[in-house]
Amino acid sequence: MALVDMIGNFPLLKDFTAKEKKMFGEMDHSALAYNKGDVIIKEGDSFASLYLLIRGNVVVTKSGFDNPVALLKEGTIFGEISFLTKRPRQSSVVAKDNVLVLKMDEKFLSKVTPDIRDKIKNYLIEILANRLDAMNQALVKISHFARGSTLGE
Repeated sequence: MALVDMIGNFPLLKDFTAKEKKMFGEMDHSALAYNKGDVIIKEGDSFASLYLLIRGNVVVTKSGFDNPVALLKEGTIFGEISFLTKRPRQSSVVAKDNVLVLKMDEKFLSKVTPDIRDKIKNYLIEILANRLDAMNQALVKISHFARGSTLGE
């Protein structure tokens, strides 16, 4: 199956034209396969690349936590924080089963059109804004819970 057929309906590509999807899908030289248990990103690493999970599932782990902090499925972008900030990786990402990812780094982005780069950037802004909104909602719930538990003392 061609890469473009595998990723054509992923959220990242929702605003891409058919021509842009085809061009993006032809970047298969950036596709990397990992086996179950392989570490894709290691906490503390300083390389800055972004990944699109094409096939399989990965878990996000963090030092000091016994359980994974997240399970990511096909179509998910990961590695965006270090990609954008150039700071060391804050967590590890491990293949839960055999996976295929598309690695997007500066070299990759230099080969796509400015329109595609802008659409990737816009998608990253959208997912980060959604995460910030979810965190704010969680903080409000925590705040209400904390105030409720201290009022009864």
